[in-house]
Amino acid sequence: MTTLRLLFTRRWMGYLAFTVIFSVVCVALGQWQFARRAEAQTAIARLNANFDQSPALLDELVPQADSFDAELKWRPVVVTGEYLADEVLYARNRPKNGTVGFDVVVPFRTSDGRVIVIDRGWIEGNDDNSMPADPPPVPRGQIEVVARLYPSENVIAGRSAPAGQLATIHVPAIAEVTGPTTVTGWYAQLATETPASEAGQAFTKPVLDEGPHLSYALQWYVFALMAFIALGWALNKEARAEAPARLERRSRRGVPRARRDEDIEDAAWDDATRAR
Repeated sequence: MTTLRLLFTRRWMGYLAFTVIFSVVCVALGQWQFARRAEAQTAIARLNANFDQSPALLDELVPQADSFDAELKWRPVVVTGEYLADEVLYARNRPKNGTVGFDVVVPFRTSDGRVIVIDRGWIEGNDDNSMPADPPPVPRGQIEVVARLYPSENVIAGRSAPAGQLATIHVPAIAEVTGPTTVTGWYAQLATETPASEAGQAFTKPVLDEGPHLSYALQWYVFALMAFIALGWALNKEARAEAPARLERRSRRGVPRARRDEDIEDAAWDDATRAR
């Protein structure tokens, strides 16, 4: 049986169908990794474009209170107002330099009456990390703040926090305490205050990279190609193994059947009878 005829047998058509499905899945996973890489590249470009820009007025940059454009992430804004120092909260389980601590989260009432949430930096926890060890005092009175915009965090199922603490910086949940004038679509990470005052450890520019998405994508494409190579190799191997048997069957059909001993004896008897 030729390689092509062998391929169209029921068994090998099944192998071919499996190979096609496997390759389609591999290509889809490769495309997904390329999409993940594109997302990482976009995040890096946004960080580099926004982080070191000059501060803009909040009203000019974010005209709507409860919406947030992802392209504004890391953009610095300048606002004037006062902290609601009696409503300070602590976001727990915040990592920094290999240590877990708390972020100091304080509502800030702007001069136009809105309330925004400002993260004033990271502080260490106590021995069992159940509460902040030595939180800095929140400044009172009028103050000018420069802070970078950041989208509100999501609620994490199953994660809770005791009173006065936050499982995540989910601004809508904070707004339930601070009131309806609170901006809920985003919060801001503190950069500077005027006049300066003690705060948690400052936020530094993150170091982002693309990750291994490109190599993973190429690996999935290689897997898809190897599947067809393996199929072709196995098909060719089986076809070559069948070739000698096929030739032998053909040769047997072309050669007369050998005479048996009984046939030879019968023929000799007939010859002897005719000779008499």
